[in-house]
Amino acid sequence: MSMKSGFVSIFGKPSVGKSSLMNAILGTRLSIVSPKQQTTWYNILGVLNRKDAQVCFVDTPGYHKVSKSKLNKYLVETALQSLEDIELIYFVIDQSAYLDAEYEEMITIVTKPGKPIFLVVNKLDLDTAKRHDLVAAPFVEKLHPTAVFHVSAATGAGIPQLVKATIETMPAGEPYFDEKTLTSHPIELIVADTVREQLFSRLQDELPYSAAVVTDDITESPKGIRAMVSIYVAKDSQKGMIIGKGGELIATIKDVARKNLVRFLGERVELDVRVKVEKNWNRKPLTMKRFGLSVSKK
Repeated sequence: MSMKSGFVSIFGKPSVGKSSLMNAILGTRLSIVSPKQQTTWYNILGVLNRKDAQVCFVDTPGYHKVSKSKLNKYLVETALQSLEDIELIYFVIDQSAYLDAEYEEMITIVTKPGKPIFLVVNKLDLDTAKRHDLVAAPFVEKLHPTAVFHVSAATGAGIPQLVKATIETMPAGEPYFDEKTLTSHPIELIVADTVREQLFSRLQDELPYSAAVVTDDITESPKGIRAMVSIYVAKDSQKGMIIGKGGELIATIKDVARKNLVRFLGERVELDVRVKVEKNWNRKPLTMKRFGLSVSKK
């Protein structure tokens, strides 16, 4: 039996469920999931291993028109980079989507590389009015996708059919990673993202977007993992909001993140989390680069 392998870019607007979709395909919580927009700040790579195939999924930040914000510009640039050197594109919308000017722009972008495109209509479980075919119709007309799939990342409906078709679309080739690999991301990024997920879960409004999480140091030994993590905020007033009254909030963030890491990594984790102020970091390209966000200076 010949081996198949390749890369899939999961492309779409913020909050259409791209991260949930990849997690559902992989059967594990690899990418941050939150009702807030733009919780994915990196192209997160997840690897699906089968006996006859290896499919590498790239979960991207949501695409949106570039604003003046350096962070937003970085997120859009990162999403566009995911369309390079891939075999298949998932164009993800949800059951409430409508074909607006921004979607028209996105369709032009994804069709340019000339790669196969699957239109994936997510959140089927929320489509109580059974309108998903009507929602998909104008996208099918403009996008001319290779195939259309109606799925629910929340319930798993339609996921097996999507995965089967994806594997069939992959070219013959050797695996890119060993069969035990779930992600190519370094453990430092996994630790930082696990902490950052708790910021989005427990803080309101724009505060999580003003906080960068960096793994300063990590050591691995037979006893487990010890990680030193810094949460950088853009204003002095934000530090106390993350720490919380009597340090309760930061203690909860640390405790839940540590337990999630133990479940994901399968070993003992010791986690130290500090909150620091780096004024206006999200407006400074050099500081963003130091935090691992390599935004252009334009």
